[in-house]
Amino acid sequence: MKRWTRGHRTTVLVRPDGRVARAAEDADATAVEAALAAHIGGAPLSGLGIGEVTPPRRSWLIGEQCAMSISAMGAWKGGCVRMPRFSGGRQPGMFAGMDLKGRDFSRKYLVGADFTGADCRACDFRGSDLSLAKFTGADLYEAKFEGAILYVTEFGSTNLTRAEFRGAFAYGFQFRSSSVITYADLRDFQLEKRRRSGTFEAKDGVEYLEKRFGGEVVDSSDLCASDYQVNGNYFTFRSLYDGESHLLHAQIFNTLKRLYRENHDGRAALRCHFQSRSHLTRSRYKRTVLTAEIPGDRTKVGRARTALYYLAEFSSGYGVRPCRMVGSLAILYATFLFTAWVISAVSVKSGVAYEGHNDNAGEGVGSGASGLIRLAQFAALSLVSPQLNQFSPYGWMIPLSLLFFTLSACFLALLFSSLFMTILSE
Repeated sequence: MKRWTRGHRTTVLVRPDGRVARAAEDADATAVEAALAAHIGGAPLSGLGIGEVTPPRRSWLIGEQCAMSISAMGAWKGGCVRMPRFSGGRQPGMFAGMDLKGRDFSRKYLVGADFTGADCRACDFRGSDLSLAKFTGADLYEAKFEGAILYVTEFGSTNLTRAEFRGAFAYGFQFRSSSVITYADLRDFQLEKRRRSGTFEAKDGVEYLEKRFGGEVVDSSDLCASDYQVNGNYFTFRSLYDGESHLLHAQIFNTLKRLYRENHDGRAALRCHFQSRSHLTRSRYKRTVLTAEIPGDRTKVGRARTALYYLAEFSSGYGVRPCRMVGSLAILYATFLFTAWVISAVSVKSGVAYEGHNDNAGEGVGSGASGLIRLAQFAALSLVSPQLNQFSPYGWMIPLSLLFFTLSACFLALLFSSLFMTILSE
């Protein structure tokens, strides 16, 4: 490379993909145009992207890649200079297939930017507005997305190994196909304070703040405070109530569950399954705009399902929390033991008879220390079998012991299933 000095006329031929095809310097403009015409086979220069470069300020080139905003270079020295920070001026589609390793795109309006097939390793997108952006086939190894707006941002066949998404504002990760997410924790996302909607046409009666593509984002968490537009993409916001927020969380966690399964990370998939069901329960199962229906409709059904799934979460962790099931079994056992002891103590027609081979055979169980020990033994055996050779329940203890056995059998089945899934997830 060499230095461009004042007084030189430089003509640059730029291809449609943004690369410099040829640059020529000559004092005679006619000679320059003739040389470029010969270079492209005698075709006319008009409409082919020929631009003149005058040197009032400094810009940067990466190899042959030329920014559309280039007007001059104050210095052009030997070697290839990497652009340290994106300063705007490109169109959304100009990043596709480019080598952008280590570039700083932080706190920029990159709405609709197309990074398809681009090499974005170690790029910094923190705090940027990446709404409607496309990263299909891109390499995002160790890329940073903390605090970025990921509204309908498309990922597919993307390498997200070690990418950082902590605190990113997500509205549903768009994974058109499998992506590599090894050591990338996508679960620590958040939602904007207000619900975002995007259109390609302005709505009547709405005032939009005009933002420039590549312009500076002051604080990505405050973008939802007012409606705005970037490059013909119009964003409006409305209030986000708790039930809808939980539904959005459930949708995203369900997508991540599938993605973690595809990447053979069973433990993370189980965590996403629990989070998805938990948020779905807290949405109270009211039908919302997410399903194109009216909030609050069929509230009795919603309340019944909510109560049922709160119970399932508390007792079994939706079938994926073994420790919670063990605790539920312990609570169930203690409840049955206490109930059986009370019935045996206050009722003559209901209780448990001991059928052992000693002097106490045929006596009721529950009185005294030895009777309480036998009652605890009866409760433990009832966990696994409804037929007990040494004990004979009678009266109200018969249906009570059958109910206890049914519930304990369900918990034991869920426990073994959960342990099996946990082992397979490893």
